Amino acid sequence: MTRIKICGVKRAETLRLLARLDVDYVGLVFAESRRRVDAQTAGALLAAVPDHPPAVGVFVNPTEAELEHVLTHAPLAVIQLHGQESPAFCESVRQRFSLPVWKALAVGGGEPLENVVDAYRGAADAFLFDTYDPRQAGGTGKRFSWEQIPLLRKWTAPAPCIIAGGINADNVAELVGRYRPAIIDVSSGVESDGEKDAEKIRQFVERVREHDRITEGNAYRA
Repeated sequence: MTRIKICGVKRAETLRLLARLDVDYVGLVFAESRRRVDAQTAGALLAAVPDHPPAVGVFVNPTEAELEHVLTHAPLAVIQLHGQESPAFCESVRQRFSLPVWKALAVGGGEPLENVVDAYRGAADAFLFDTYDPRQAGGTGKRFSWEQIPLLRKWTAPAPCIIAGGINADNVAELVGRYRPAIIDVSSGVESDGEKDAEKIRQFVERVREHDRITEGNAYRA
């Protein structure tokens, strides 16, 4: 089954919907962004929906003190590092907080990605690939060339390969059907006017689950 992460959640009603839809992860953004929440708000949000999906905290170049502050208030299940954090920093975070670390890497930034993945191997539990943008670390809503995904999966194996950037209900069947990423990460693709749209979330999740059922059925018949 393809796992789904809905990122940039700020409202309890959205979180309740994700719980009802059995979404696999909710992303809470602690970096500078229009989707940013602070530690206290995140903690209250998660407490308001006790059956919430595992929470992924998204950070850009945090200090360990900043991570500790957030974790004091919000029970995160995963720490996602979306900046220029070094492999040594990633490993230190894993050891100190005993949580999985997902390292985000930009596709199209110029540096050979195979070399970058190798540098983080063993320091990150999963790799998230998003479209390079010189102005912001992520959340651009831009799609990179998915034809690269088979190579990305090969380079990251056995760690999970997470795909983000420019994904929505109209193209997610192509992504899931052709490239089978372990996890897909969507934010702006399920928004209207900068806010999470309940109907878009429902459509997105249903299309992923529907395609998973088709694929499972085909594998069974084979």
